[in-house]
Amino acid sequence: MTTTEPHFNTFRSFDSQDLDHSGSDLNPQDISNLRSPTIPPGIDPTKQQLAYGRHAVPKLISDLTPTTPLQSIQSSLTSLSDLFHAPENVAQGLECGIVEILGKWVGHSDVTVRQKATECLKVLGGHAIGRASMVQCSTLVPLSKLFDDPDPLVRKTIHTTFSYITLHASGVTSLLHSILFDPLIQKLPHEALDIQLVILDTCYNCIRLGKAPFMPRDALEAGAMEVFTKMLRVGCVKDVAVRVADCVMVLSHYHEGKKLACQLNTIPVLIDLLHNKHSSVRAAAAGALMSITIDVEAKRIVVRENALPVLMDLLKDKNQLLVLNAVKTITNCAEDYRGRFQLHGCIKQLQALFESPRPELAEAAKKAVKVITWRP
Repeated sequence: MTTTEPHFNTFRSFDSQDLDHSGSDLNPQDISNLRSPTIPPGIDPTKQQLAYGRHAVPKLISDLTPTTPLQSIQSSLTSLSDLFHAPENVAQGLECGIVEILGKWVGHSDVTVRQKATECLKVLGGHAIGRASMVQCSTLVPLSKLFDDPDPLVRKTIHTTFSYITLHASGVTSLLHSILFDPLIQKLPHEALDIQLVILDTCYNCIRLGKAPFMPRDALEAGAMEVFTKMLRVGCVKDVAVRVADCVMVLSHYHEGKKLACQLNTIPVLIDLLHNKHSSVRAAAAGALMSITIDVEAKRIVVRENALPVLMDLLKDKNQLLVLNAVKTITNCAEDYRGRFQLHGCIKQLQALFESPRPELAEAAKKAVKVITWRP
């Protein structure tokens, strides 16, 4: 899909047909629940006869050959996707080279084969030994070709697999070394909402766990902050907005990320989200502002945008994470003399938090008061 300006889809297909449901009120979880695998008639894993005990997995894997009838391939993959939920079956499958074998089937022309092969990989990715095997087998680049698969269930499953693989630094390093961060960012705004969520999980993992020279270089070159800012500006459903704001927060841990947030007008967009009706969105936006406002120019922008009264009002919120993020953002902004002057009105509110049962919140409130009351 080639466009000069990203088009941020609201909804895409719920089944194997890529249809537009932009008028629907469904959320990402609803969309995900409506996706169903394409199971041909005659394929029922509950009725399939399996080899006994430890022979079941090797026998099913041995059936995955080019000469095996299509229905038998579909049936074997369906059974394996169920069996791999047990760790002992995962270990046995890895001994049989299942990762390499599945890699040969994910590009099959039959949608059921692709769905079940990717489901097997997703289940394997739910186990540490499965994730390690996929990294060691250098399967990420071949699997990334499924980012363009016409079937949305295949795309979601493979993106979920990538989100599992990147839970640990070794998986993140493998993905970044394979130059796959840029494709993820480019696909993000065009995908269905439920698929956006898992892509954002992968992006978050990569930005948080990625090391030099890959991070923040890859994120900057991919235009990640631009994409995140545009997504928040045009409007996101709750879950997507939270994940995007979290990505902005971790990207802003880097000096370059903070500077970009100032240059791209990300800060006013985040300030608007502080008024969101969902406390989780407000908390994520405050967390992003907390990260960005370590920068001197960012403090000035927040003060200039009259965001401090909003942050002070959030101190009364019942969401403790939101309050903590608001307190830390207030502390950052109090280092600007204009901000310090405005924040004198919330000292009593902050002092009330000294008795919070959460030690980190009490300590943050004490530090905020100390910064606000500081005199040169």
